[in-house]
Amino acid sequence: MEGDRDAPAAGPSSGGLEGAWKQFGRDNPAGKALYKLYNKDATKQLGNAYHNKNKVVHDKKLATGWTPPPVAEPPRPKPQRPQVEVPKFPRRIEYETARVDFIPRRRPLEVIQREIDAEYDRMRSAPQPPPNRPLLDEKEKSRLAELMRYRGKLPAITPEQLAEQRKHAPRKTERQQLEEMFEQIVGEINERREFLRDLEAAGRLRLETVHTVRAEIQQRVTELQRVDELLARCND
Repeated sequence: MEGDRDAPAAGPSSGGLEGAWKQFGRDNPAGKALYKLYNKDATKQLGNAYHNKNKVVHDKKLATGWTPPPVAEPPRPKPQRPQVEVPKFPRRIEYETARVDFIPRRRPLEVIQREIDAEYDRMRSAPQPPPNRPLLDEKEKSRLAELMRYRGKLPAITPEQLAEQRKHAPRKTERQQLEEMFEQIVGEINERREFLRDLEAAGRLRLETVHTVRAEIQQRVTELQRVDELLARCND
């Protein structure tokens, strides 16, 4: 038993398999038939040959005057109109008046116009009492004229009153006028300097603003020098 297990299995050797493959080579009829059967170009060649054969037959038919029958289109289905079932209601009874007529709504234009005309006629026919005094006397006319002159707001002092006050007021000397001008220019200079200090404290000071304000201050200083010279002449 052990000898049978150790014995090699019977079968074809490698040399025998190589010989079997050679039996189906292209050097014998069987191999050539297999090559033609499983070759890629063989099927294509067969198809081309069949196509050429059919083409020759078709061309001969066309040469004899034969025409292929036309291809009929399939009939199209006719659209059917949808059927809608409409419910039937009993006939409505018509009345002379409807309930909506009793609902209060807006009056038509003709009714409103007739009421307005009737009110105008009543007002015109009513007796009016005669006025017991003139409607506009001279004093009232003057007051209305002043209101129209100042557009409804009367000033506390009219230009005529101001001119009259200046006329009767004592005239200032030249020195007093120069001193007032001097104080006014000094106030303008101090005001601009205070403006620069406020901007600097708020952190909003810009170079352009500094140049503009300093130019205005320089102009006021020049005017102040002229006024000072005039005051010096008055002292002399």
